Amino acid sequence: MAKSLLATETETQREILIYFRVGLAHFWFKEMIGMASFKPAEFQERIHRLQGKMQAKDVELVIISRNSDLFYYTGSVQPLYFILPVNGRGIVLARKAIERIEAEASHLKLEVFNNSKDLMAILNRYRFDAVKRVGFTLDNISYASVQRWQQLIPGAEIVNLSWEIRSLRLVKSEAEIGIQVKAGEIMAQLPEVVKSGFRPGMTELELSAVIEKYMREKGHTGLVRCYREGIEMGLGVCSAGANSLVGTKFDGVCAGVGTSAAVSYGAGWEPIPKGAPVTLDYAFNLEGYHIDQTRMFCWGEPSKVITEAYQRMAQIEATIFDHLKPGVNWEKAYGLAVHLAEEYGYTKEFMGLGSDKVRFVGHGIGLELDEPPFIASGMEEPLAENMVVAIEPKVALAGVGVVGVEDTVVIKQSGIELITTCPREIILIQ
Repeated sequence: MAKSLLATETETQREILIYFRVGLAHFWFKEMIGMASFKPAEFQERIHRLQGKMQAKDVELVIISRNSDLFYYTGSVQPLYFILPVNGRGIVLARKAIERIEAEASHLKLEVFNNSKDLMAILNRYRFDAVKRVGFTLDNISYASVQRWQQLIPGAEIVNLSWEIRSLRLVKSEAEIGIQVKAGEIMAQLPEVVKSGFRPGMTELELSAVIEKYMREKGHTGLVRCYREGIEMGLGVCSAGANSLVGTKFDGVCAGVGTSAAVSYGAGWEPIPKGAPVTLDYAFNLEGYHIDQTRMFCWGEPSKVITEAYQRMAQIEATIFDHLKPGVNWEKAYGLAVHLAEEYGYTKEFMGLGSDKVRFVGHGIGLELDEPPFIASGMEEPLAENMVVAIEPKVALAGVGVVGVEDTVVIKQSGIELITTCPREIILIQ
């Protein structure tokens, strides 16, 4: 009898201990990982807007797998899929990280599966296996994944919702903007970081390491997410002189030479020449949200060609800022920038040389570096309040290097509000 009672007490104690550990883990995830930046009501509002897009496209079910989209709707990148019917509650599907998902995506129903048989059972239970039109972001989901879903939901028509889902992130909430403002405050210290860390003879890579160390210590996630296929970026670009003119497939003016042909973006191995313009173009990713900022650095007095080009680009940026208001077409600011560049004598050099010239002067930014709105020709959509845009007028001076500036701003009814408040003067070290 005593032995039986002891065994029962031990089992009870074990159950209590397990319960305590699970509860503690859940609390830790929620407090330390879950990041209470967004309230459940905000996630529900996002989901409701997505369901509105689905209704407009006559889509009964959407299946989301891209990390940026997963985070936007669930608050976690750990699920394998987020499945949303046009009416009703969405569910997240996962094989692992279950406790973490429960803490980070507590506003959603979680279903755990191990194989296709489990997945089919889940679809049957929710009657998702009989839908006729299923939406995907076909810009970025693999063909093999779509085929797998077609086998699970036979006969369903596949609908591309890439633009609809992407455009739902055009206007940022106050909570989203708040994160980006914090990132801007961190990047405002860049001049001090460069001045205290630079040493004559430093390579691009060594100076970039100084900057990136500061950024990581201040909360940079260590990852810059890009939408465009085939683009892999580090934290940013430190590129000096002629190195900044080297072409890449990245849709930007200056991406650097990188450390090898295998990863050909960012800082390289060469020492920074005295008097050369050094482009410091860094994206800060705080809690998943990016800002973009470019400042110029020079060791020694820059030439008149450099200082004049920089002043002109700063003037173009200021003029664009004056025209960024709700209701203004995206392309209007681009046309204005091109016109001013031509007036200043930079028709050939503005936004790149020859085939490396890019046809925009700004881009939206948020969960990814390259989001709409795009300040470019042919973009007739209007700006709206709380869109966040990075404006980056730059010139590529043959034999000299790239010179320019970039700031992230939020569109307001009265005009723009700067998110990147870092001083714009060229960072000089004699």
